[in-house]
Amino acid sequence: MQLSAPQQHLGARGFLACALVIGTLLIFAIDLYVPALPVMQRELGVSASYLNLTMFAFFFFGAFGVLLGGPISDRLGRKRPYLASIALFAAASFGCMLAGGVWELVAFRSLQALAFGMEAAIRTALVKDAYEGESLKLAMTLVQSLMIVGPALAPFLGSFLVLAFGWRGVFCFLGAAGAVSLCLACLMSETLGSEHRLQGGVLDSFRGTLGNTRALLSQRGFAALALIMGVIAVPYFAWIATVSYIMVDFFQADYLVYSLVYAATSAVSIVAPYVYIVLSKRMGVRQLVVLCIALGALSTALLAAWGASGPLAFAIAFVPFALAEGIVRPMAYVVLLDQPPRLVGAASSFTNFLYNVITALATVLATLPWASYVTGLAVLGACSVALIVVLYLWGVRGASLSFNPESDQERD
Repeated sequence: MQLSAPQQHLGARGFLACALVIGTLLIFAIDLYVPALPVMQRELGVSASYLNLTMFAFFFFGAFGVLLGGPISDRLGRKRPYLASIALFAAASFGCMLAGGVWELVAFRSLQALAFGMEAAIRTALVKDAYEGESLKLAMTLVQSLMIVGPALAPFLGSFLVLAFGWRGVFCFLGAAGAVSLCLACLMSETLGSEHRLQGGVLDSFRGTLGNTRALLSQRGFAALALIMGVIAVPYFAWIATVSYIMVDFFQADYLVYSLVYAATSAVSIVAPYVYIVLSKRMGVRQLVVLCIALGALSTALLAAWGASGPLAFAIAFVPFALAEGIVRPMAYVVLLDQPPRLVGAASSFTNFLYNVITALATVLATLPWASYVTGLAVLGACSVALIVVLYLWGVRGASLSFNPESDQERD
């Protein structure tokens, strides 16, 4: 590998290793504390709905962090905003550890999420600046592939931390992870020289992005596919928000069983993008959307029929939804980001923002006063499938899915 932006303290592999370690440590913030939710609910004396505001806040404010990170780093350079975002993440994590009530916890989780979103956006830009050609392809592949290790390991590590140190130990770990990440980030040199920085103000960049987003949304196929990507994720993120309650409280399972179920479902999500790669050689976008509608309908039926009968049945019933979400997400990104160069940034910002906002809403819907959370998942699954069918008929079945006029290939 070769660097296109020289590093004073790190070589090509060392720079990438730092980016990978930082990303993996910080991505634990998404679901490391999920095993602790039942314990936190009892200790803080609140309902699951109130407590899940901590998860809603994370996804919602994380979406704004993604929007802020790119333009700010384009104007000020990468390193200073990157260090600031990681420092804020560490401070907010320790704030979560010391929180005396659920509203303090929500406030600090919001700051943690804002920092997390900014860090993720700037880290991607750092890697893009630092490499080019085949080195860039390899670096981006590793970054995207290894970022799923965190969520897969989170239930095991989170369960251990809860049992050994209580729920506050989880946030102490995240604060320490932020501190370690800050030290590693200090080793990185600036990758965006002053001559390449945005000359106008940050607000000018936002206005340009907003105008380009309006142009994208005028295309029915783009709007429909972007919404489908978010809607199909609703059951999956509702599952993340409630799985600990279902396994620990509803099924009375121990943390080992919970961790195994969580890890198995995460493994399906990890494999799903590779399933998409294989299927995409034989199936077009429309066919893949129909397949995922069928998978969602199957999962809904299984959850309603026997999802509440035990941990194994519940896990098997949810597998089709995890597979469908993992297929649609990379497929949608490939299609939606195939834009003329001036629209790529707007397409990326909008799709990431919309995805985060919809998944944040899913965490709230998941903890409504359902007869049981398994029932809630089945209902949300049915609603998601029905809405995807409507979006497919409205904007995918007959609309153009080739948004880049320079692209020769119309996606079938």
